[in-house]
Amino acid sequence: MGRALGVSGVHHDEWYLERFKTIFFQDAMSRLTIKTVQTPKQWTDFFAVKRFIYRDDPAAVFPLRRMEIQQLDRSNNPFYQHAEMEAFVCYRGDQPVGRIAAIVDRMHQDQYQDDVGFFGFFESIDDQDVVHELIKVATDWVTARGCRFVRGPVNPSMKGEFGILVQGHETPPKIMMAHTPLRYERHLLDEGFEVAKTFYSYRTIFSKQEEAFNAKVHDLEESNRKVLERFPQISFRQVTAETFEQTMREINELGNKVRSSVWGFVPLTSAELKFMINNLKRVIRYDMIFVAYYGQQLVGYIVNIPDVNWALKRTLGRWDWLRMIQLPYFIRRTPLTRVIAIGVDERFRTKGISTLLIQQLSDRHLEFDEWDFSWVAEDNVKSIRMIDRAMPMLQYKTYRLYQRPVS
Repeated sequence: MGRALGVSGVHHDEWYLERFKTIFFQDAMSRLTIKTVQTPKQWTDFFAVKRFIYRDDPAAVFPLRRMEIQQLDRSNNPFYQHAEMEAFVCYRGDQPVGRIAAIVDRMHQDQYQDDVGFFGFFESIDDQDVVHELIKVATDWVTARGCRFVRGPVNPSMKGEFGILVQGHETPPKIMMAHTPLRYERHLLDEGFEVAKTFYSYRTIFSKQEEAFNAKVHDLEESNRKVLERFPQISFRQVTAETFEQTMREINELGNKVRSSVWGFVPLTSAELKFMINNLKRVIRYDMIFVAYYGQQLVGYIVNIPDVNWALKRTLGRWDWLRMIQLPYFIRRTPLTRVIAIGVDERFRTKGISTLLIQQLSDRHLEFDEWDFSWVAEDNVKSIRMIDRAMPMLQYKTYRLYQRPVS
């Protein structure tokens, strides 16, 4: 797919902006056309839309182009082993002004039997006509494949970035989190969508000087001490380079069971797990992954990674190879981190293992100034209460997914 996406032609950001400047001088009634993305030039236009939309957004983070390409690579991304996807670009005249992907996930259908198709990678200029044409083409595509509802945005699923950001635009997104203009919500509501689910992101800011913070940490330590006295069978292990891959497979197996009741959950396949690990292996720290055992049984896990987006935002240059050279330097210095996975076997959730796992990390990694816990569904009260008991948390971002019937 590297050649199909025209990778060599996706490197001239200034050229993109010059092309887009003409958009606002064209007749507002210029005819809009939708094209299926097939040629290298069309893929160039597809990626260029996002860079134009966020060109003046101080919180936006532009990923490496290879990272963007991997999410849409139907040949190599294992998500597409159980899903179909088609990408589209909307043009006004010869200028690309919006983009969207239509997605049907067979694993989702097997899980829910709800006839839901998805749209994702959605970006548009502030023009409802453009939004309408994009939503229409994606809706028509999923309808032709038997779907009765369309939901999104997902990029390309809820295992990656998803949702419209409706609160918290002043801070950059953490790794694997979406960042969108607030106006996208208005655009979708005007197209007849309704909110399907709301998700929150929480963060804790470490400050040993704050009395409230120290009190919270003390309470956590005291509570966990009592838990360990009550359940001496509980033990913890830190992942090492030698145990990493096997442990991640075990974590994924347990995680698929833990998350089975979560809204919108679809299992992460072993191939998808390997794909994710390969993409993150340059930034994963083994000492930030802990597993909990009850006797010899794996009953809990916490996976934490440094915030790559903080590092990406500080790299300079338009070429991937140039940014890659700088990336290790900044990753080692990032003061931010994100907990991307935390879970406990349902039979052991009342034993305080979640807070014990959080303490394992906090005891060892106070070099990070800020920790992010995302995402928490609005109706997942237990998780919200658990997080708040463990750390002085602040809800700082809100995301929403939207859905409507295809007709």
